[in-house]
Amino acid sequence: MEKDIYLKTLKLFASKGSRFTTEDLARELGTSKRTIYSYFSTKDEIIEKTIEFVFNEMITSDAEILGNNELTLQEKIKLYFNNIPDAYNLGSIIIHMDDLQQYYPYLWEKVNNYVDTSWDAVIQLIEQGIKNGELEEIDTVILKLMLNETLKKLLDYEFLAKSQVSFDSALKAMNNIILYGLIKREDN
Repeated sequence: MEKDIYLKTLKLFASKGSRFTTEDLARELGTSKRTIYSYFSTKDEIIEKTIEFVFNEMITSDAEILGNNELTLQEKIKLYFNNIPDAYNLGSIIIHMDDLQQYYPYLWEKVNNYVDTSWDAVIQLIEQGIKNGELEEIDTVILKLMLNETLKKLLDYEFLAKSQVSFDSALKAMNNIILYGLIKREDN
């Protein structure tokens, strides 16, 4: 039932931002507010647990890729960068980041913390690849800065709307630039 609550909360959040009510949620679920409150004590907790649900899905999916010993290091990195488990779920949050910042600053901070740490595991893998000589030697501090700052800009719905680009397509474009760069390298 909790997963259904999270998914319906995301649907409502996408359309109404944080202004949805628990009555709206109960109607979407075809249940009562009392049933919802048997799982959560407040609407704030529903929103917080929904955000945790989205990021935990992403973290779990990324961990499966990085833990797959049948993949080469380069395959893991490619899959990690192209892994967007459910862009709609993340997009539902992103579209109302300003709403979170204004009405739920602690949740906005939590989302930013997820963003700041989302690249840590792949950065470690990249550093391992550099050490093993499988990858080009790069400054991983700068790479992480580039990834974090770009991702934060992509979390700005106004930027996406102004640029007429979806979060999903912008993230894929960023990943392609990181993975394949600009200039083709000559084989030595």
